[in-house]
Amino acid sequence: MHTHDQLTGKTVIVTRPLAQAQNMCESLERYQATVVHFPVISITAAKNIEPAENALKKLKTYNTVIFISANAVHYSMDLAQQLSLSFKDKQLAAVGPATKMALESYGHSVNIVPTTGFTSEALLNHKSLCQVKGQKILIVRGQSGREHLRQELESRGAEVNYAEVYQRQLPTQRAKIDLSVLPKEDTAILSYSVETVQNLWSLCNQDEKHWLTNATLIVGSERIAKAASSVGFAKKPIIAENSSDEAMLNAVIGWAKN
Repeated sequence: MHTHDQLTGKTVIVTRPLAQAQNMCESLERYQATVVHFPVISITAAKNIEPAENALKKLKTYNTVIFISANAVHYSMDLAQQLSLSFKDKQLAAVGPATKMALESYGHSVNIVPTTGFTSEALLNHKSLCQVKGQKILIVRGQSGREHLRQELESRGAEVNYAEVYQRQLPTQRAKIDLSVLPKEDTAILSYSVETVQNLWSLCNQDEKHWLTNATLIVGSERIAKAASSVGFAKKPIIAENSSDEAMLNAVIGWAKN
């Protein structure tokens, strides 16, 4: 079999918004998969942007700025430009390689990035964030994210603030495809966050939920796998090494082989 025929006959549902999903969709198609784009999250600028503006106006006072996602980078860079602010000369941290690449695309160097894991927990293991007593840290993120990173940094003695520059919500319209007609044994669903799993479930009708119960779910972490079980997925998810496109693609190819 030709290397790039490894996903022939397989269907993969990609649940990210198009901007984040495009590279993965193209990679899957190169491996001859049938790709179904079924976005379950809509990303928009934060409705009340004033608190983020106020946080960014104090940029000079922070020792470190942590970016939680590529979306955090893009929305904060737009806002910083409007406010005539610059992240130059700041110590910048990225939660993973996609966020790091996004920062570099704006000409910034990234000082702190996990070598593996690409989660808040992995970021906290970085030596530069272990001794932060007395430091001021700004976390740039979406609204209503996890509190673990802030809580842990504060427990280490840092003063931590947020700049919440975007929001995640259910799409106002869902993709028209009926998931329940897809071949159950030969279909995998990619899920990158707890919210993805929850939104996917809530967007589906009863027939689709019945189909999802025993569908193959490929997730980026153990935490997402636990969330999947709690909302109704009965089949044990496949856990990729991390949530990067490369790791998720490798997990899809491993599933197809088996």
